[in-house]
Amino acid sequence: MLNLDHSAVIPANIQTALNQIPDDEKSGRWDSRANHVVSFKSEIMTQGLEMQGSRCVWCTLEVSEEGHRTAHRDHIAPKGTYGQWTFLPDNLAIACEYCNGFEVKGELDTVSVPGAEYSNSEFHIVHPYFDNTEDHIRFVDGDVGFPVVIEGLTDEGLWTIDKMRLDSTQLTKERAKDFLFARDTEALSHGYSDVLKRAVGRPTG
Repeated sequence: MLNLDHSAVIPANIQTALNQIPDDEKSGRWDSRANHVVSFKSEIMTQGLEMQGSRCVWCTLEVSEEGHRTAHRDHIAPKGTYGQWTFLPDNLAIACEYCNGFEVKGELDTVSVPGAEYSNSEFHIVHPYFDNTEDHIRFVDGDVGFPVVIEGLTDEGLWTIDKMRLDSTQLTKERAKDFLFARDTEALSHGYSDVLKRAVGRPTG
C-alpha cells in the first residue's frame, strides 16, 4: 500500500462550486457533465497518477488511464454511504480496477466512527493520507526472493489486507511480475524501454 503526503490540490473556484452542492445531492452529481465536476475529476486523476507514480494506492500495481490495469478514482469512504465527502480530495485516491471493483472494495464501509469533519473521523482501513502506512503494513520477501508478500502489523493493517484481499495469490503474483518487469526494463536503454512498455500497455516515461 502506498503512503501519500497529501491529496490533489483543486483550484479554489472549482472546489467552491462543488462545496455549494447540498450534501444529500453530491453523490448523485458525481457523473454529471457540469464543467466543475469534469474539471475536479480530471485534477484528481492527473495529480493522483503523478503523486502515486502511476500505481494503485492499495495493491501498488501499475495503473494507467487506458490499457494495462485501468486507473479508477476511488472514494476511500464510499460515496454511496458518505455522500457529503464525494468531492473531498482527501477522500479520493487512484486505485486499479480490481481493488476498486464491486467484488473487492465497492461500497465497503471503511469508516468506524464518522466525524463532523472528515479529518476527525476514525477509519477501519489504513488511510493513505492520514496514516503512516508503514506502521500498519509492510512488504516482505516471503518465498519469492523480493518484497511482494504483504503483512499486517496492526488491527487496521490486518483489516485492510483482509477486506482489500491484498494478500491474495493473484495480487502477490501480479506484484512479483511487476517487480520483474521493472527490474528487466531498467537494463534497457530509455527508447527500448518505452517501446516495450507501450507494447504491453504500461505507462512510459
